[in-house]
Amino acid sequence: MIDTKSIPKWVVYYGILNAIATLGFGVMFYMQSNPTVASDLAWFAGGRNLAIFVVFLVALIRMDNKLLLAGFLLRFVVDLGDMANSFLAGDIGAGLTFIPLFTIPQAVSVWILWKMMAEEDRETGQEIEAKTA
Repeated sequence: MIDTKSIPKWVVYYGILNAIATLGFGVMFYMQSNPTVASDLAWFAGGRNLAIFVVFLVALIRMDNKLLLAGFLLRFVVDLGDMANSFLAGDIGAGLTFIPLFTIPQAVSVWILWKMMAEEDRETGQEIEAKTA
């Protein structure tokens, strides 16, 4: 777990936004209000989104940068698939909204959190080397 001050505030706020959106997407799929998804697939998509919501919820409560990275990475992959699905279904407008609202900020968040994780692992490795030397 990392100090809360070192995770940029905008990443935390964007994580909260992603958690809320993911919960909304999960409920939307369970209520089958998305015409581009068949009913059997809607149950899968709803469960997938609710599981990612739990990852975000735990990550934000614990302020764990590695778990937050996992949440953003999961959301990034899922949103790429949803964006492709929107394009294939002919809903170009919905597909294009994924790029500025989700895909780009999620990619930047993953990059920032990945760098933080690598730095934390490097510091841990240096501490271990210092103790064994």
